[in-house]
Amino acid sequence: MIVELAKIDEITANKWYEYSLQTAKGLLSIMLLQQNGQYHAFENSCPHQGRRMDYAIGQFLTDGVGTLICPAHGAEFNPNSGLCTNGPCKGQSLNSIPIQLNEEAIFAIIQE
Repeated sequence: MIVELAKIDEITANKWYEYSLQTAKGLLSIMLLQQNGQYHAFENSCPHQGRRMDYAIGQFLTDGVGTLICPAHGAEFNPNSGLCTNGPCKGQSLNSIPIQLNEEAIFAIIQE
């Protein structure tokens, strides 16, 4: 299943966005980031305990260099790779969501 997440002109660089999609497996929350001209999408779920990465819908914690921080236990994630670099799930990664772009929009490719 391919689902449009956002229009490219709606995305601000270095800001995380949250999109909720209904899938055959239930509701899926996706985090999207555009950084240095590249787009990165991950499931909105920390590998440590499966909690959402946003502390309020669409509100994410980051440090001054862009590291994504889990609000529950402070795990730190590389925003490009999703790799946990510090905290209780160090060495694990966020689940990556494949995406594709055209000249106008960003699409998530959801495996059902």
